[in-house]
Amino acid sequence: MNDVRLRPATVADDDFLYDLHRRTLGDVIEATWGPWDDDVQRQFHQTWFKPDTVEIVLVGGQPAGMVQAGPADARTFYVSRIAIAPEVQGRGIGTTLLRLVVERAKEAGSSAVELHVLELNRARELYERLGFEVVAVEHPKIRMRLTL
Repeated sequence: MNDVRLRPATVADDDFLYDLHRRTLGDVIEATWGPWDDDVQRQFHQTWFKPDTVEIVLVGGQPAGMVQAGPADARTFYVSRIAIAPEVQGRGIGTTLLRLVVERAKEAGSSAVELHVLELNRARELYERLGFEVVAVEHPKIRMRLTL
């Protein structure tokens, strides 16, 4: 996709990222743990959101997603979070981002890319289509790996 770009996140992206979290995972979180608890989710968001580790996905110049990935150790690249706004899903953006992560992993000398996905998250289908395999079920999450 030619109109997809990445830029480093800043503190100013906090509200966008929280809203993205709710819009992309709200139904999965509720199906997994029960009704959305804004206090719990805001605390979770504040725990993981470190601007220097997140990139904002721009589509047509507008924020439309995020990716957080990097070396977990000398051999493994880890995708901590990836999210694409519902209104631009289905356009190949997730595939583009994951391919970029795989290229970065190869450049770093990693032998695998790993991630966790909630069991009910339909993103698992994308990961499987791109060659990720289930290596462990850690209810309510599934650990997946792509060997490079």
